[in-house]
Amino acid sequence: MKNICLQTVSTIEVPEKILNTDTTNTSIWFWIVVIELVFITYLLFKLWKKNSTLKFNDATNAEVHNAKKSDIDMDNLMNSINGSKDLYKELSRACHPDRFINTDKQKMAEDLFQEISKNKRDYEKLNALKQIAITNLNINFK
Repeated sequence: MKNICLQTVSTIEVPEKILNTDTTNTSIWFWIVVIELVFITYLLFKLWKKNSTLKFNDATNAEVHNAKKSDIDMDNLMNSINGSKDLYKELSRACHPDRFINTDKQKMAEDLFQEISKNKRDYEKLNALKQIAITNLNINFK
């Protein structure tokens, strides 16, 4: 029985193509994979570096401290954000030049309307223009 097993094992022939693999073909693919791995690692490092840097890291403490002391009128800023839209609509309707056609106030209304349009986000300036409209154009606001 042992002789039969040995004979079958010894009679199996491995093709020469399997034994003689082309090493140049394998080494080319290996180096392509290595280069791709290095490139992907480089890109991941750049992405990590970009996300880890702060945008305000160039500002010094003195610059930040001076920025806090700036002369910003916060009341006007908040009113401009919240109330200027409604005041602009009210003034633009009341002071529109088409309401003063063929009158002596038409030129004043045109100038005032242009100023209102220029300053439509400045609450303080719109309030001043409202007072001008009341005195010059005799408009009564509700």
